Amino acid sequence: MGWIKDIADQLGGTEDALRLLIGQLLGYPVMMIYRWMIYERSQTVQQLYFFLTGLAAGVLVLGTDVLHGIYAVVGTYLILTVLGGTVASVIISFLFNFSYLLVGYWFTESDDYDICWTMPHCIICLRLIGVTFDVYDGKRASEQGQEVLSKDQSKSAIAEAPGILQMLSHSFFIGGYFVGPQFGLKKYNEFTTASYHNNLPGSPVSYAVKRMLIGFLYMSVHLVGSMYIPARWPTTAHYNEIGFFKRIFFLGLWCKIILYKYLCFWLLSEGVCILSGLSFNGVKDNGKIDWKGCANVKLGRLETSSRFGHLIESFNINTNGWAAAYVYKRLKFMNNRMISQLCTLLFLAVWHGFHSGYLVTFFNEFIVMNFEKRLMDMLDRSERMDQLMKHPAGEPVLKFLCWLWVFFFMPLCFIPFSLLTVDRYVPAYASTYFLLYVFYLSWPLWISQLKALLKVKPKSDKKD
Repeated sequence: MGWIKDIADQLGGTEDALRLLIGQLLGYPVMMIYRWMIYERSQTVQQLYFFLTGLAAGVLVLGTDVLHGIYAVVGTYLILTVLGGTVASVIISFLFNFSYLLVGYWFTESDDYDICWTMPHCIICLRLIGVTFDVYDGKRASEQGQEVLSKDQSKSAIAEAPGILQMLSHSFFIGGYFVGPQFGLKKYNEFTTASYHNNLPGSPVSYAVKRMLIGFLYMSVHLVGSMYIPARWPTTAHYNEIGFFKRIFFLGLWCKIILYKYLCFWLLSEGVCILSGLSFNGVKDNGKIDWKGCANVKLGRLETSSRFGHLIESFNINTNGWAAAYVYKRLKFMNNRMISQLCTLLFLAVWHGFHSGYLVTFFNEFIVMNFEKRLMDMLDRSERMDQLMKHPAGEPVLKFLCWLWVFFFMPLCFIPFSLLTVDRYVPAYASTYFLLYVFYLSWPLWISQLKALLKVKPKSDKKD
């Protein structure tokens, strides 16, 4: 469509990015029609509606490449039909879906971010693997009793293999097709019933509009900010010419500007899920309706993060939750949390693509989080911290200093994720004197001195 390209050129963006935005925004009229005319129809009609509307949006954004998603769904459906509920089905489904995605990366990946069929397919990949696990858990529960499942598994377990329309509708639901979020088939099946909507305690429209408008706000900041600090800024001469401290400060702004692109699309997709009613997450004790069931970001926590753990808790929530439920916790048999953590991070890195920048980024997460865990344990047992917290200004000052720490070190972790290739991110790191690794890889050399400085009490003396 020439008009999309013309508008993209006028806005200074790409046609593919504008197509993606239009495809996501189509979710709002789709959900308004659903709320007016469809939600009281049979489950079959509802799921057919969501499949066809999601497929139509996919064709607009991806063209005939949308067929890759259908191939993956049909392949997984056949696996579940023949082997559903067995260990073999889980292994084969995992290999089939993950391999399909990786082959797609192999043929489509360039040296930049690619908006093509692999983008929604990475979402479908996790969704289909999750469905296979859920069917397996359902069969285990029916044969061995509900007690064999964990709390998370009990919430998502499916008693029997789903039909092809259920799987197509679940995968192509426009609220989560392009950029997520992840949501289980069990929840989705409940959502596509008239009784679900008739029992909702209120209207989600106002909250959906609020999240959409916040999404547009983040998009505006991203677009304006990118005019001054573009995505490839760390590869420019200006990056290397400015002073070190100025460079570190602008890296913090650069990182936020890039992340706001993700927040924008996640907020827009969340708004679609809220408008549909899928995001309903119960009623709080204060009587307020919780519409955050499909939230992929906690904005308040993200913007005020004083620990790297806060970033992980508040950013890409659903993907992190999926990885915890279907990878990390499934590796419990290894009896080693560090190995489980490494395997989960390796999976997420490869799931993003073949660029070495992804591997380096998740390695960065590993070293930073392991140090932070050790540090927080020490601070909890520190006599000096106890004294500092007794001062009225102690807690706010400490939180501000910790926020600055995250603001300055987060972009150092993020550099390879954005720049992707060695020839870009290594020179960018060199201009920071590899500060990230100098600090986070050297801590075993000075941890004893830090413990003495903080006056860390033995664990047996830790206060309850």
